[in-house]
Amino acid sequence: MLAGALVDLIYKWVQNRGINVATFVLYQATTFTITLWVIAGIFGYISVITPTTWFYGLPLGASGYIGIVLFVASLKEGNGSINAPIFRLSFVITAILSFFFLNEAVTLFKAFGILLAVVAVLSLADLSLFTKSQAQLHSLICVFIAMFVFGITFTFAKQAMNQGVDPIPLLLVQTITFTASAFVYMFVTRGFRLPNRITLQFAPLAGVLQLTWSFLLFQALHHGQVSISFPIVQLSFVLTAILAVVFLRERASRSLFVGLATASMSVIAFALA
Repeated sequence: MLAGALVDLIYKWVQNRGINVATFVLYQATTFTITLWVIAGIFGYISVITPTTWFYGLPLGASGYIGIVLFVASLKEGNGSINAPIFRLSFVITAILSFFFLNEAVTLFKAFGILLAVVAVLSLADLSLFTKSQAQLHSLICVFIAMFVFGITFTFAKQAMNQGVDPIPLLLVQTITFTASAFVYMFVTRGFRLPNRITLQFAPLAGVLQLTWSFLLFQALHHGQVSISFPIVQLSFVLTAILAVVFLRERASRSLFVGLATASMSVIAFALA
């Protein structure tokens, strides 16, 4: 959860300094991929990749890229304390899908946690801000699509683990289509360009944080229920909102404090589930 909050803050900070989204995410993905494959090679994880891993991992890598790039793009006009909560609402999609497709139990605490999380996001996300310009409306559309894509992605990630796929090999296969998608996006948008100083400084850091987030989340999903682990991890937007107000000087409001308090109660509800 902490790693997710920090990487979301970095996304917003670098957007404020004029990075090219396609270039930044490509360099982030390259750091992620090289680091993971080196570690996996040292500890022998490459040899345990199975056909099931390829079946799930390749599409998950592509969908994960779509979610990330849309979220980062949405931050160009949107606030980190608003867009991050909307993006992280993807855990509601995942939790609900897990009830129907993964046969995970519906409990009172889970239902209460989802309800509190939705209230928290609605409190944090002042949607009236997006009616002021076409750019802000575009930001809202991007982040909502990213939210749904991410929610569906991690439902299938848990399904892969239910089929006996180990977390690290699954991540390894995902890096192939994630990085390939980054190159394709740059080619289609004609975004091939030298990275600026901000990209060179912060894309590798974002890559390491994203790798930490992914590894720890996949370990949590491997050992626990997705309808519990994923919501807690995705509630990183509580930390992101606080950090955005403190370090990026974004507006603090009554709805922000209500949202953070409600989100904290949601974390407790899922932990008790």
